[in-house]
Amino acid sequence: MKKLKILIVDDNPHFVNALRFMLLDYFEDRIDTILTASDGQDCLNQLRNKVCDFVFMDINMPVMNGIETTRQATILYRNLIVVAVSFHSEMKYVVQMIEAGARSYIIKDEISRESLEKALAIEYTF
Repeated sequence: MKKLKILIVDDNPHFVNALRFMLLDYFEDRIDTILTASDGQDCLNQLRNKVCDFVFMDINMPVMNGIETTRQATILYRNLIVVAVSFHSEMKYVVQMIEAGARSYIIKDEISRESLEKALAIEYTF
């Protein structure tokens, strides 16, 4: 099985560290690299320089929000899998992220091993 290159895009360093810890704790054998970006522009710069399989994308960030970043990233990198991670549980945000190109949406308060497993399994369904 191919090891994954993951990019976590979030302006909250505590969340980034927590998600990185969870991913490595649960799926270390499936992960090659975990990169981070603090905003949408940083994300696009990281993607230009590195090939990533998965992006865990926050919505509210400075410089460029996650919706616009997802839209641009999925146009530029068609095989990229974006999973939205946000505290927003309102359907309008879910719809906006899916329309922008995200393949899944996880509410931050509900992140678990199971929700991450489902997100990482998306790669194998396409």
